[in-house]
Amino acid sequence: MRLLILLCGCAATLAAQTVPTATLAKPDATFAEPFSNVAGLRELRNGRVIVADRLERTVSSIDFATGDITPIGREGQGPGEYGMPGPLFPFGGDSTLMVDFAAMRGLVLVDDHVGPTIPLMGGDGLPLIPRAVDGRGRLYGSSAFVRGAGGGTAGGGDSVPIPRLDPATSTVDTAAWIRAAVGGPGAVAVRGGGGGGTFQAQTGLKPFAPQDGWAVAPDGRIAVVHADDYRVEWIASGKRTAGPAIPYTPVKIGKAEKEEWADAMAGATMMIRTAGPGGGSRAMRPQRPNVDELEWPEQKPPFETQGVFVTPEGELWIRVSQPAGARQQRYDVVDGQGRLVRRVELAEDRRLVGFGRGTLYTVRRDADDLEWLERYLR
Repeated sequence: MRLLILLCGCAATLAAQTVPTATLAKPDATFAEPFSNVAGLRELRNGRVIVADRLERTVSSIDFATGDITPIGREGQGPGEYGMPGPLFPFGGDSTLMVDFAAMRGLVLVDDHVGPTIPLMGGDGLPLIPRAVDGRGRLYGSSAFVRGAGGGTAGGGDSVPIPRLDPATSTVDTAAWIRAAVGGPGAVAVRGGGGGGTFQAQTGLKPFAPQDGWAVAPDGRIAVVHADDYRVEWIASGKRTAGPAIPYTPVKIGKAEKEEWADAMAGATMMIRTAGPGGGSRAMRPQRPNVDELEWPEQKPPFETQGVFVTPEGELWIRVSQPAGARQQRYDVVDGQGRLVRRVELAEDRRLVGFGRGTLYTVRRDADDLEWLERYLR
């Protein structure tokens, strides 16, 4: 029996070694003008690219070949205006859905102007923050971990729904259930205040708490990346296709990993929205956590939960965890059957910001904190 186990282990190692690894070292093109902070990107069919800049609060249509840059809308609160541009998603043809974080709404961008507004309201009356849009224009939201006063959720004690909003009918349903990071960053316990209508929200910090990642393909298939055994499960019309476990090298957590995590938490921006007369949105930066006061696991989860993406062709890209100070983002690329087909390394100091048909876009930050947009062929 021991010999059989050893042989199986060797086979798995050999299989992992046969997966090709590519490094995207040289961009196909670099845009001539820098940005301050690219928050969203969408490639159009004519080759132009729409870019949302969070710090400059601008949205632009750019042409890599000519260096042309055309503004779309402007900052403000009136028609054709936005407050804080965020992610960009395909929304039928060359229309684009942009999330305006200042007003927690979706704006449809058509050509070089801002079109209709899409309300972003989930079934619980709270704003739904889109993380994906399928080919039918349905929005899939980012789920916070929310418990009632009695504890637990409909999908189980540590599960949360992925809400799906259909703007055409203003209906919301649950696309899938995923494992949440119980007590992790963003975890919220909501306790009712009786008949007075008041609530108390408590947040907890549990660094590197395992949680499932997910993404949505253009055809509506949902990819769930399981954190407990690192495998991919595709969900389509209720049918589940589970792939094999993906081999990975565990990353142990030391002092450097703890400090890097705390720096990232302190650098994050939280949008606080208040309802009622005079309400609005404002940005807030949390206080840097004290690493010595927190409970730490021995190693990081296999992948970064927010680093799960689906390309226009339907491939799943998963950003794998790395030691502190790593200068290259690394991705496992998985097919529609949940099988690892290759690994990709970005060039040093690059951040992935979006995909096009056969293309990949990154930004390189220079010494002046300016971001240079690059296009790669993949």
